[in-house]
Amino acid sequence: MIEVMDDPTSRTTATYDRIARAFDAHNRRTEGFLAFRQRFAEAVRGLVADLGCGPGHDAAWFQEQGLPVVGVDRSIEMARLAVGRGVPAVLGDLRRPPIALGSLAGLWSSAALLHVPAGETEPTLRAWSAALRPGGLLGLSTSAGDGEAWEPVPYDAEFSRWFVHRDPGTLLATLESTGFQVIEHEMSTTQRTWLSVLARRCQV
Repeated sequence: MIEVMDDPTSRTTATYDRIARAFDAHNRRTEGFLAFRQRFAEAVRGLVADLGCGPGHDAAWFQEQGLPVVGVDRSIEMARLAVGRGVPAVLGDLRRPPIALGSLAGLWSSAALLHVPAGETEPTLRAWSAALRPGGLLGLSTSAGDGEAWEPVPYDAEFSRWFVHRDPGTLLATLESTGFQVIEHEMSTTQRTWLSVLARRCQV
């Protein structure tokens, strides 16, 4: 299938290829996010996929905790940075993870679903549910709000990324309808408002 560069996902991927090293240097984590990541790691026993792994900070940390992990990213430059951190990483689309069905104990996705067009939310979450084994854990952090639009990169305004801000109630309901049981969710605000969710794939 030929992808058109005006497609938000393709253009955003191209931006990440160009800004990968600058993005890596600007990457920061809040205390609240680190605590959320810790709770996810403590609850998982087995293989974790980090979808939209970027330069591999979270995936490398999961490895330090003794968790087997694979990173997945559409950006080849981001995947290279992840590999440079010792993370096994593959090129792939988080909307259709290149992961065997039912093979994951945990699925982690931080600040990545926010680049998926709103109309693709439900099929993406269904694909995530299918990749998890029954009882597998999802750790999701994404932008909360309303609407979707191009946003310039703060430290390089020559490039833009497509951002989707999801209504928390609607996203939580979609998780429930796509095979997840929500365990906890919380909101936090930094440069934008974040919704962080822990959810389990329902037992079949």
